Amino acid sequence: MNLAAFESWLVAELMDLGNGAFEARHSLFAHVVLYGALGTALGIALAPLDRRGREWGLAALSVLMLGLLGSFQIAAAATLFSLLFFGCIERVPGRSGTIAASGLAALLLAYPAFLPDAWLAGNTGQMREFWAFATNVWWLRCVAYLIDRHWRGIAPRSLREFLLATLFFPTFVNGPIETTEQLAAGRFAGPAVETWADLKSWLRAAWPLLGRLLLGCSKVLVAGFYLGRANDLIFATGGEAVTAQRLWLWTFELYFQFYIVFSGWSDVAIAFGRLLGFEILENFDRPWRARSVAEFWRRWHISFGVWLRNYLYIPLGGNRRHGSLNVLAVFLASGLWHVWGALKVLGLDAYPPSAWLGFVAWGLMNGLAVLAARWWDEARGLDSLRATLRLRLPAPLRLFSARLFAFVFVSVAWIPFFLPPWIGLDKCGEIFWRLFFETSWRVARKLGLPV
Repeated sequence: MNLAAFESWLVAELMDLGNGAFEARHSLFAHVVLYGALGTALGIALAPLDRRGREWGLAALSVLMLGLLGSFQIAAAATLFSLLFFGCIERVPGRSGTIAASGLAALLLAYPAFLPDAWLAGNTGQMREFWAFATNVWWLRCVAYLIDRHWRGIAPRSLREFLLATLFFPTFVNGPIETTEQLAAGRFAGPAVETWADLKSWLRAAWPLLGRLLLGCSKVLVAGFYLGRANDLIFATGGEAVTAQRLWLWTFELYFQFYIVFSGWSDVAIAFGRLLGFEILENFDRPWRARSVAEFWRRWHISFGVWLRNYLYIPLGGNRRHGSLNVLAVFLASGLWHVWGALKVLGLDAYPPSAWLGFVAWGLMNGLAVLAARWWDEARGLDSLRATLRLRLPAPLRLFSARLFAFVFVSVAWIPFFLPPWIGLDKCGEIFWRLFFETSWRVARKLGLPV
């Protein structure tokens, strides 16, 4: 971006700030941060109460935050649903309770078909996005509790613990996706101090969390200002609107844009949660250091990966039986989970089944890459080739090559993930052609190789 273009962009942003368009674009995150700060301050003020009182207070604050962030009809509906769901599991005996709770979970999946549109007009300009993100997280937490109680035989939790975990306001909108068991296991004294030494210790721990909160806000705002501005143009033209070099740069930009924004949301949630006395799971662990696609998914959206492993992959049989099919099933389920989120925002008319193919293609690409890596590691016919590479290539070069391959593949795989619903999947094919075949052809010509 040259100086003239930067000046034009800055003037446009300032004009948007003046007329309210900027607030509309960023209202959801801004509201989450502002109301989250208010809720966290009120939660810290509950410190003199015993743990039971604090947790009931935090559960009530979480319902209040739902009302302030969204609407009080939504807050009431969410509370009633959670009470009914918990009651079916803990108060209705045997198979009847399982069937009733499963029916409620199915109802939450289907709610976009019958929820009145008036209920999705709330206190944020992005009410549909807010409720779509929130119900994606909420549904996973409810299903996890159902499986934990009725299939795994884990001891029951109190209504207080269940409500707090499923509606916990720091993580309700966009995760991390913590189950009732995980949140309960991660609680610590937090601001509930008993001595001056405890207070000093908590204040020392709070300062880095405030810094992390500011870092998270900065990430989301900077990414919104600068990254992803050419997405629609590049998708609409199949990459023809830019040079091959810029197309590769844009591919990596998709990766970094998503990482910066998503990790920024997680930073804010983790900071608020830990200030309140809950050791929220980290959601990202330097994914760019992954040496394979499988390792990438152990470093990216970690809480979702843990959920998929515990509640889908292992119940299906893990790697003990039908391992390859289970991997594909997990990635297909992940794609469909994202489809469900988009469907709640856009509706079936604007997001027909043909538009779902982007998420499905993304899931299959990653699933097949994980299986290919397994085949490379485990195929006996490749033992000699692997041994030769270990002997002839130095370890740093092998590590660099593995990380580079994983980084490039994951970056390319994000392309169908971000495909706008009004643009066909064929445009992804055109972009892939330009990235690989056209670029290779030009490189070969410059090197004087026959093409």
